[in-house]
Amino acid sequence: MVDGPKRRLPVVGGGAPGAAPLRGGTGGPEKRRLPVLQSGGDDEGEERPPWHWIALGTVATFIAWLPLAGLANTLLRRMIERAGDAGAQGSVRLAMVGLNALAFALAGVAGGYLVGRFGGRAGRREAAASGAVVAALAWALALAQGAPAGALGWTLLLAVMVAIGSAASYAGGRAGLRARSAGAPRSS
Repeated sequence: MVDGPKRRLPVVGGGAPGAAPLRGGTGGPEKRRLPVLQSGGDDEGEERPPWHWIALGTVATFIAWLPLAGLANTLLRRMIERAGDAGAQGSVRLAMVGLNALAFALAGVAGGYLVGRFGGRAGRREAAASGAVVAALAWALALAQGAPAGALGWTLLLAVMVAIGSAASYAGGRAGLRARSAGAPRSS
């Protein structure tokens, strides 16, 4: 290996052109600073139209519903493993429907709260619409899986799911609007 002359790095403040001045020194060009974008909260750009919040509430409800449904179905699987006799099957089915409906309702409240709290001009109506959209999409996914229920059964299921989704999301939107008005600065 051949050792050549070693290069030395310039020392900061060592008087090199463009380098920072030595301690106590005032020479050299001033540092250029990049502009910083700061928002005072008043000028946040154009506000979203209310119908955008229906889509955002739908996505938020699905995101909240997935872990809740997973937890509910894990509990149900454990219940089914424990209940081996035929008499317990009715109570397990009732628990299955109840826990999944509760998970859906809680997710609807969460999605509706998001719309009500941060939705700008959107309010309870858009929150309820997002719950109805989630119910219709979930119903369509269940229908696509082909479970035998008949036309009347599928129609009733859609009506019940839309009622639960809309009511829960409406309640969440109402709570979100209350939280928004409580957090708004009061003008005197």
